[in-house]
Amino acid sequence: MKLKHQASLFCCFFLFKVSCITEFEITVPRGPVTGSYGEALILPCTFPVDSWDLSSTVIIWQRGLDVVHSFYSRDQLDRQNPHYGKRISLFIQEMATGNASLKLDRVTLQDAGVYTCSIITTIGSQKKSFRVNIAAFYSEPRLQFSMLTDGLNLLVTSDGGYPSPKLQWLMENSDITNQTQTHLMQDTQTGLNNVYSWINLTEVTNSSLTFILHNKPLGQHIRREIQLYSDKTRREGQSAHRCHGCFILIPVILLLIVMGLLFVFIIRRRMEQTRQNGLPNDRLMSQISANSLASMRHNVV
Repeated sequence: MKLKHQASLFCCFFLFKVSCITEFEITVPRGPVTGSYGEALILPCTFPVDSWDLSSTVIIWQRGLDVVHSFYSRDQLDRQNPHYGKRISLFIQEMATGNASLKLDRVTLQDAGVYTCSIITTIGSQKKSFRVNIAAFYSEPRLQFSMLTDGLNLLVTSDGGYPSPKLQWLMENSDITNQTQTHLMQDTQTGLNNVYSWINLTEVTNSSLTFILHNKPLGQHIRREIQLYSDKTRREGQSAHRCHGCFILIPVILLLIVMGLLFVFIIRRRMEQTRQNGLPNDRLMSQISANSLASMRHNVV
């Protein structure tokens, strides 16, 4: 009877132990986690706790076969891949509540991959994996333009981003992306992209261009307006202004001509009147000169 009771207790304990192991479930993200280049990234992982014991808890983080970090009573740094040196930490103070998340500082593009969180405790063990993607924000676009023999070249540049962005050009809300050219150049040290996108305009008119850059992993959306103004309208206005000036100048010239002719007519009329008074022009001039000379002599005396 006693033996049967012990066997019954053993079966109950065994069933309870199996039930605990079956219910042990760690939690990690279901989808990819995206980190921002150069920033800190937290890789979430939690586990159920009952009567938690630090000395009997093992936490191992891996990326493929590389050991990112391991913990057993303390951090086991001798097993860590050197790529992660001095960039990894656990939330030790929160471990008693089931937090086995990993903090990765100063993330780089090389940190992308599939990470596995493995937990071993007195009530069960399990491991789960999820993917980590790294992205980088593109800088504020810069606009450059240069004059061509047959038009204008517009160049927009943006650098330091990842992955390859989606670019779009609009003119007055009409898509003209197929008329543009785009070139990506990757930095050999960081792996980040520099974007060069340009368009050649053979005829510049008053219009609005729109440049759009979309970096989906980080939800970055840049939209910039470029206003184009043509001097053709201005030249036409200047020509019209000059023509208007011509219309004003012509009457003035005609008036001066008429006044000149009138002046000549008056001079000639006076000369004719003088001639009719009995003194020829030459004698009149001689008499005037003689009188002037006599007057000067008188003044000298």
